[in-house]
Amino acid sequence: MSAENDGNEGIRDRVQSKGEKAAADIAQALIGSPAFGQAVSAAVSARDRAADAQRAAMGAMGVSSQDEAERLERRVRVLSDRLEETEDRLDAALDQIRELRAEIKDLRTPSGRSKSK
Repeated sequence: MSAENDGNEGIRDRVQSKGEKAAADIAQALIGSPAFGQAVSAAVSARDRAADAQRAAMGAMGVSSQDEAERLERRVRVLSDRLEETEDRLDAALDQIRELRAEIKDLRTPSGRSKSK
């Protein structure tokens, strides 16, 4: 049974190797082909024109484009970060106020006064 599996694996490896070589040859031929380069350029250009047309159509309907939504999301994220930072600073300021009040209270109590009086 092991010899049969080894034979099947050998055949599979040869077929896989030939398939990989064929795919590499096709890829190399496509890369070297001016027509393929032109087709890719035309496809990219068409995609860009379609995206521009979509943005214009959505703008005409009053619907935000994906770019606008992403920009808004970034702005909201920045605002959220700034708000969180402000909350942290406010909490720190409140802690300092509490500490100062406690120190003032200690100074006003009889045990907190200096003994020089």
